[in-house]
Amino acid sequence: MKIRYRYSLAVMILLLGSSAFAAEKSKAANESGTEKEVQVLAGDSLAVNINDEEEDNTANSVTEAFEKGKLKGLLRYSGQYRDSSLYSIDQDSLPTGNDVKSYSAVGGYLGYETAPLFYTSIGATFYTSNPLGNNPADREGLGGLKETPDGQKSYNVLGEAFVHIEKDGNNVKVGRQEMPDYRFVSLSNIRMTPFTHEGAIYENTTIEGLRLNVAYITKQKDRNAEEFKGMVRSARVSTGCGELDASGQCIDTSSRMKIRGDFDPAYYNTSGKYDGERKDMMMLGGIYKQENWSFEGWDYYVNDFVNTLYLYGQYNYPVNDAWKLTFAGQYANQQDVGSAVAGNIDSWFYGLKAQASTDGMLFFINYNEVSYNEDSYDGGTLFVRWGTPQMFNSFQVQDSELAGTKSIGVGAQFDLGALGILDSTVIRFRYADYDMPDELWMYDAKQDRREATFDLRYSFTKTQGFGIFTQMDGLSIQFRLAYDDYRTDYDFAAYQQAHGFSFENVTDGFYDARLYIDYVF
Repeated sequence: MKIRYRYSLAVMILLLGSSAFAAEKSKAANESGTEKEVQVLAGDSLAVNINDEEEDNTANSVTEAFEKGKLKGLLRYSGQYRDSSLYSIDQDSLPTGNDVKSYSAVGGYLGYETAPLFYTSIGATFYTSNPLGNNPADREGLGGLKETPDGQKSYNVLGEAFVHIEKDGNNVKVGRQEMPDYRFVSLSNIRMTPFTHEGAIYENTTIEGLRLNVAYITKQKDRNAEEFKGMVRSARVSTGCGELDASGQCIDTSSRMKIRGDFDPAYYNTSGKYDGERKDMMMLGGIYKQENWSFEGWDYYVNDFVNTLYLYGQYNYPVNDAWKLTFAGQYANQQDVGSAVAGNIDSWFYGLKAQASTDGMLFFINYNEVSYNEDSYDGGTLFVRWGTPQMFNSFQVQDSELAGTKSIGVGAQFDLGALGILDSTVIRFRYADYDMPDELWMYDAKQDRREATFDLRYSFTKTQGFGIFTQMDGLSIQFRLAYDDYRTDYDFAAYQQAHGFSFENVTDGFYDARLYIDYVF
């Protein structure tokens, strides 16, 4: 273990980089002729950019292909701390203790891709995370380090290994790879390293303003994992109540069953997690973009599991030379398919966003609603764990994907450098109210909750024109703080008497603090 740790630490020290966070990279020239980030939507669900252009570094020989290749990498320190007050329903809602989770780690990734020779290149990326400081085993659960029976440990994995062919607007990549902007399939790079996927992708941009996407995805590596798993396991499907009997009923009747309808209980292990055969995903997508508007359509079909349809539209209205209004809408629908290894799935969500922006300032308001359907898996909760959750009100802790959630979010972002207040600094404030299904008769009831967040990012290489998640070279520091307040004035004992089980992890409120120090070049 010591040898492995020293090896991963030595590699980590050498890491070079290109991508600290998955983000928009759309740019426009300002009056001085330099490039400046164009702020799009202030939430974490942004319009996909389809107009990226890379410099030509074509090689004429194998030697030149390696000489002109490109390194990418990230050296990152990340620490996170979350402290929750838990309640027990048989104690009249009196606090019984704190559930503390934390990690402190250093790592990142190092990747290399050759220059294209006959339109073809090859690449690979190594990912690592290593404990730094105190990381107690009883504080695991946040996903910054590998979580084992012996505590929080290092992980080291070859997350990318691919062949890449690109010619005349046709782009093919086969193997393990980062898939940054396929909406429900994306990086979710919010711990130490991102999700990566295994499969084949094809992109076509031969028609101006249009990008077509096709992918066949066989496996996914979680952020803190060394193993690639099939797309059902990666969706974190579970019974919710541990082991099942031969008829598919919960052995532990004090826990809530997530799976509804007909399914084969042999697919699930004694911990209640899916343990059946691997299921692959077929993905189709299209993005059409004009000067002031764009539309996206995506479909993700996981064999014998679920089909997800996602639609997104955005319109920009320039009020005058200084101000712009942006309106966006989103809709998704999930249905079970084939042999339905997770039982019945019949759910949807939609969202609306309005934003006003000017140089250095953004103000927005969002609304999301998720279906509540007790005949669907987990009451209608959506499967979003193949990437960054796409709901407009997916904030720091709350992802707004739970069954029956109705959420309203507001926020403001300020580029203090552009405003002439403080160079190299961007701050953001957000607040959301999550109205959950919480009536006594509801089988899938959950606590209402609210979340307030504060984000600060400081760049050592840019004075202005960047956002909270803008990809940029050099050293940057990001601090994020969220406070989640849960409603607790429920009759938990009456709910348990009605259903035979209690609310899950009854929570009062907690702080979630995160620090990232990134060096990218």
